[in-house]
Amino acid sequence: MSDHLSPSPASTSAPGRRLGPSPWLWMILGCALVAASGAVRVNQELQFADASRAAETPPFPMRDLPRTVGGHWEMVGEELELPPETQQIAGCSDYMYRAYEDDRTGVAVRVLVAFGPASLVYPHTPQVCFPANGYQHRGGPWRRVIISDDASAADPGSSSADPLRFPFHVLTFGKATGGLENLQEVYYSFWHDGTWSPTAEATERLFRHRPAMIKIQVERPIIPGEKAGDADGPIEDFLRGLVPEIQRRLDAAATSRAEA
Repeated sequence: MSDHLSPSPASTSAPGRRLGPSPWLWMILGCALVAASGAVRVNQELQFADASRAAETPPFPMRDLPRTVGGHWEMVGEELELPPETQQIAGCSDYMYRAYEDDRTGVAVRVLVAFGPASLVYPHTPQVCFPANGYQHRGGPWRRVIISDDASAADPGSSSADPLRFPFHVLTFGKATGGLENLQEVYYSFWHDGTWSPTAEATERLFRHRPAMIKIQVERPIIPGEKAGDADGPIEDFLRGLVPEIQRRLDAAATSRAEA
């Protein structure tokens, strides 16, 4: 028998190499990242679904708004109805559409207060709706700020001495009827995410996350030569009574949600 031992396998193998991480580790890590990403997407979709449902349920019934505004504007006739196709196109989950008359002067206005998802409500400005009904643009938009000293509509956290300010845009449109031009003066603004604005520029990026929106549009016929957007005009007088009523109800709804 030979005195020499056979070389062991270890002594004949190649120098050891440091092994990298197991491919199974990378697979597990990859699956975890995919799962986490999916969970984030699901959570986002649930949030969007919740937000969408919020845009279907108004903070208060629009037709609960008073039939007497500012002490002298009285509702005329019955509630006006929008055609179903108009409601669908304009995204109205709820609305109030009425005529009011100043019992001192006999001046009449027509008002629409519509609630729904911002992505549908916001595009339907007078610049779109009036030309679609045969009117031509005659002037504006001019920016007007409705100032109300109705302290009962103020935010409880603010000073009651501070007047409430609500920005609006004003436009005029004309349509030939029987050889005469039917001129209309229109005021409009939007409430979105706690802010009033006729352009919603500050909150437009939040439409998907916070889609609930309210639109106010008030119109009346004017005579040629009459100044539109007059601070002492009938529509501004009407809005000084109506908008605080809306704000008061919005604040009450927000308080109820916070206490729930």
